[in-house]
Amino acid sequence: MGDTKQLAQTYTVVNNTQYDAGLFLLKRLELEPGMRVLDVGCGPGNITAYLADLVGECGDVVGIDPSEERIALAQETIQGKKNLVFHVGCAEDLAQFPSASFDVLYCNSTLHWVADQPRALREFGRVLKPGGRLGVSGQSGDFVAAHQRIKDEVLAREPYRNYDHDIAGEPHFLKQQEMGTLLDAAGFGGRTFTINKIFKSTKDGAEMVDWLASSSSGKTYGGVPVDMRPQVREEMIVEWDKMTTKDGLTMELDLLVTVATKSQGYFD
Repeated sequence: MGDTKQLAQTYTVVNNTQYDAGLFLLKRLELEPGMRVLDVGCGPGNITAYLADLVGECGDVVGIDPSEERIALAQETIQGKKNLVFHVGCAEDLAQFPSASFDVLYCNSTLHWVADQPRALREFGRVLKPGGRLGVSGQSGDFVAAHQRIKDEVLAREPYRNYDHDIAGEPHFLKQQEMGTLLDAAGFGGRTFTINKIFKSTKDGAEMVDWLASSSSGKTYGGVPVDMRPQVREEMIVEWDKMTTKDGLTMELDLLVTVATKSQGYFD
């Protein structure tokens, strides 16, 4: 129901928005040579490769993603970096990594897709060393974007409303207050919150829907069967085109950027 090889390949072409958001987060994490970094939700790995360059040969980076298609693409296209490895894995279960084994955990454009966010934050805290830094960037739950409204409107129509959209993995965009509560429970002390206001521009509705579909591993279409996705896509394009001007289409997004430090005295 979710990701496909085609969506994974499309994402590598259109993910400049997520890449730029990732760079905004990186500036606040202040990576240094020799650090060990875990990239949760690494996708096809283009920004993960950049992380490996930042920490240098004395450091190392691990990228994980639940999509087998995107990990396969990363392993195929990013080679020759001895300090970088990719694995299939999810944020809620980092059991393959020992406690206190990373200096930095980087999570860009991912946490809102995680089903059990409290468990994920606890896992983030467990694998970070005391004093280690967590960086998370994703759409703010304090802001409702146009893509949410259009998705909800289209999927509420017949016959799409008859399918279980929760099974596809609905995103939960965290509000700042919610994030603070999760950080407290996971053993994080100091933290800063920043709103990164961005604008996603495309030439038309079709390009916007294709970006949303590839970015969400197909979850933009909810629980609708794959053979019905083209029909849903066309109906979404109609709604997006209503917002399109002679200069194209622009969507405003507020990203909640969080940088937090694991408390020195915290033990899970």
